[in-house]
Amino acid sequence: MFKRGKLLETMSRAELDKLIAEGGLRQLRHGWLAEPTAHPEVVRAVSAGGVLTCATALRHYGVWVPPTTKLHVRGSTSSVRNHPAWCRHHGRPPRVTSAVDELPTALRHAARCLSTEDFVVVCDSILNRRLLTPSALEAELSGTPKQVQRALTLVDGRAESGTETLVRLRLRAPNLRIRTQVAVPEVGRVDLVVGTSMIIEVDGYEYHADPRQFEKDRLRDLQSRALGYDPIRLTYQQVVYQWDRVGPLIAELLKRGVHRKQLKAAST
Repeated sequence: MFKRGKLLETMSRAELDKLIAEGGLRQLRHGWLAEPTAHPEVVRAVSAGGVLTCATALRHYGVWVPPTTKLHVRGSTSSVRNHPAWCRHHGRPPRVTSAVDELPTALRHAARCLSTEDFVVVCDSILNRRLLTPSALEAELSGTPKQVQRALTLVDGRAESGTETLVRLRLRAPNLRIRTQVAVPEVGRVDLVVGTSMIIEVDGYEYHADPRQFEKDRLRDLQSRALGYDPIRLTYQQVVYQWDRVGPLIAELLKRGVHRKQLKAAST
């Protein structure tokens, strides 16, 4: 994606017109041109008069973003900046510098646009993938409203996927300890340990593509049971789309106290 003015710094107007005529570039709107291989989401945003931001831009940087069909766009000019369906951020709108907002700008838009749960998910992912340090994350969001600051207290960059974060947030309750990415002797690292004895593992979207991993995880479950844990394995679909069925079942197990069982000492 290119701004016409920038291109004219490196080529003549005639050369640019020839490139457009030959199909090497196409004009999306006044001042913006795209190559034929430009990402469709970026093309849609620029063609509509804006640029990619918020969750859509964050996904382009490799951030785990909850699934959505919405294209997150912000206006690139004052005439479209206040479009009711577009994203805004807390404070003065930043200057547009590219067709995809830089990560800090996209994050500040997400702080206003996303639900608390989804915002914590993207913050966890940003930290886990080391796209920002914890101090840089806090600095980028300094001055934001209290609800954003409260959301930051829930962030845990150890989570390796958004589904782990979703489960952790949805199970939060007074006096219920939930630990992320815990090393269990004889078992290995597990996604979540609830209380002392409930292990929750969340399988990825492409899970079971490798039969050897399937066998390995079943052995881990047996090893966990031998130590006194109750392992629970959830799928991506169950966490993202079926929590209304899964959540109450886990709540019933917690009510029965399966997370407070006595553990066996690991063999030495």
